[in-house]
Amino acid sequence: MSLATVWPESITGYLVIASLGLLFALLAKGRAHPAKLMVGLALIFYLTGLVKLEAFLASYVNPAVMTLMLLLIVGMVLEKTVWLNWLANKLFSQSLRGSYAKMGAFVGLSSGFLNNTAIVASLLSASQNNRFHLPSRVLIPLSYIAILGGTLTLVGTSTHLLVNGLLVQAGFTPFALLDFIWVGLPILVVGTLVILLLAPLFLPKYESKQTKKQDYFVEAVIEVQSPLIGQTIKQAGLRQLSSLFLVELIRDGQLISPVSPDTQLEAQDRLLFAGDAHSSQQLAAIPGLSLPKHVGALDTHNLVEVLISPQSSIVDRSLIEANFRNKFDAAVVAINRGGDKLSGKLGDVVLQAGDKLLLATGHDFHQRENLANNFFFMSERKTQKPLNGWQSIVVMLSFLVVLALSAFGVVSLFDGLLVLLILFVVTRWLNLKEVRHRMPFDLFFMIGSALVIAHVMLTSGAAQIISDGVMNVFGGWGVPGAFIGVYLLTLMMTETVTNNAAAALAFPVAIATAHGLDVSVLPFVLAVAYGASASFMTPYGYQTNLMVFAPGQYRFMDYVRMGLPVSLVYSATVLILTPLFFPF
Repeated sequence: MSLATVWPESITGYLVIASLGLLFALLAKGRAHPAKLMVGLALIFYLTGLVKLEAFLASYVNPAVMTLMLLLIVGMVLEKTVWLNWLANKLFSQSLRGSYAKMGAFVGLSSGFLNNTAIVASLLSASQNNRFHLPSRVLIPLSYIAILGGTLTLVGTSTHLLVNGLLVQAGFTPFALLDFIWVGLPILVVGTLVILLLAPLFLPKYESKQTKKQDYFVEAVIEVQSPLIGQTIKQAGLRQLSSLFLVELIRDGQLISPVSPDTQLEAQDRLLFAGDAHSSQQLAAIPGLSLPKHVGALDTHNLVEVLISPQSSIVDRSLIEANFRNKFDAAVVAINRGGDKLSGKLGDVVLQAGDKLLLATGHDFHQRENLANNFFFMSERKTQKPLNGWQSIVVMLSFLVVLALSAFGVVSLFDGLLVLLILFVVTRWLNLKEVRHRMPFDLFFMIGSALVIAHVMLTSGAAQIISDGVMNVFGGWGVPGAFIGVYLLTLMMTETVTNNAAAALAFPVAIATAHGLDVSVLPFVLAVAYGASASFMTPYGYQTNLMVFAPGQYRFMDYVRMGLPVSLVYSATVLILTPLFFPF
């Protein structure tokens, strides 16, 4: 039985709004994965009859969703090309502002056509370890410019493809590849100028070149028969380690901090060090001192650095609760959380998105199918064999040809990407096993569910109710005021929840508002598309912001201080130029 047949449409609309409010609160709290929350709400809408089976299934096989999946799969091959290594070597120079200008040119333009998250992931390690500037001076600009560049084209960000899918689902003509560039290019230019002018003044200088690696949380255990038992910390030489500093000792569940040099060691003492985690081999070399049991017999010379993805299933769980060793055939040697100080046993630390882990990996680690959904790799993956020069040229040229053919309407983007996928599989530059390992299923289900939710908002009257509220606040300024209201609503949500979730929730409101004013829907839809990408003032609204959070040693206020002027200039550009190029 449909919920709409039980209550009048107005009541149904308010119930839908209540459910959306709960969804928004849970997303903002960050305690559950966005994909799971949105799939759950979509299923509730289906089971209560608010969306028919045909519309429910069509949302998950929407052309925009399928195009995005193809784009991400083809992007796996683009990531193997030599151009990313070339780009990493060319980005930085002695001039800090000159480095920002290069980012604007190379990273910004590249992000318009390639996945901006993949670009930041590929350049993260090189940017962090560049020889000219501190990581805290360059990583936020790297993330911001990738976001700005993503606004250039239809394929620059998943948000644009999601909005395009919503537009098609609502019965309107889809966007062309370069429709976004009229506002996106000025956004990139003025945003880069703001970064170039203000970042040297606003971004922090958190660590020196000599200490930038000394930021991990490492644990070691005194063995039962250890010759260290009975010795003091000073006698055991644990105060003179070159790259590690003893900060805590756990004995029988009791935390001792600070640790006195005269403290005598006992069996099963757990020692917590801060410093360069690659120096953990120093600890393993001390007789009677070992890494925790969860590391076991894994080769601690085979170390891999990763960042925990916001979509990871291990977020908000400890290593023990996540069954980390069995899940990934890897053990966590050390954890870093930006500038935050960690405490307690390593296995009991509750993991967060953006945590940097140093892993000792087993033989089966790189074959696990859950790596791409859980981690961003800061050190090179063994499974990613780079292409040589001529292969890279063929891949890049074929991709650009597909984009050009799509831009001129010769072939659809979906058809072109499908041909590319077949080509890459036939040439073995991409194998199906790699696709299976890295397929972004969470993103697929989240965007499909977003389409279901947007459909229900429009058909239940919920979107109209919210639109009426926007009009009550901003309607006094007419159509431009309503346009600004839709943009600000989207901007507020994207700084609180994920960009795709913000777009899905704001899109129906944009459509209802435009219909209520009897004006073109395009400027209102573009307000949602650009507003959902305007995440600069928190590390949580956009994946690339979170990716640079720990490596840059940033604090929350660093994003507020640098992000506020970028957001203001970005918003002014959108609000002024969108109605000029796409009149009401």
